[in-house]
Amino acid sequence: MTAAAEAFVLEDLTVGQHAEFETVIDGSDIDRFAALSGDASPLHVDKAFARARGYDDRVAHGAYLIALASRLVGMYLPGKNALLLSVQMSFAAPALPRTRVKVRGEIEQMSDSVRSIVLRLTVNEASAGTALARGRLIVGFTSHG
Repeated sequence: MTAAAEAFVLEDLTVGQHAEFETVIDGSDIDRFAALSGDASPLHVDKAFARARGYDDRVAHGAYLIALASRLVGMYLPGKNALLLSVQMSFAAPALPRTRVKVRGEIEQMSDSVRSIVLRLTVNEASAGTALARGRLIVGFTSHG
């Protein structure tokens, strides 16, 4: 990743502000995540196994989608001054190789007293808009600016 991280501080942000990015889930991403996490369940790494279970292809790890949420926080909103404090996610549909996803976060709440924000997160298939995952992220700040 070559783009520089955003550098928002709490005072720069407003409820309703959002950021999003798109990326394609590649089979090699799933393989690297399986190696990194140690989760080599055949549902993730064996296409024949996944097909026998009713899926069109291998299924990306739910934790991989959480990693995309981490990318949103660390790179886009709020960026380098952020620290992900809490993740609550639910998964609505499988994410398969070659799926273009849109990861979007919108600020729902802000707290000056604890210097944090709550982001509503959606991970959708980019072209059809099919929901793959949704959740809430609590994000703190490492700097007062």
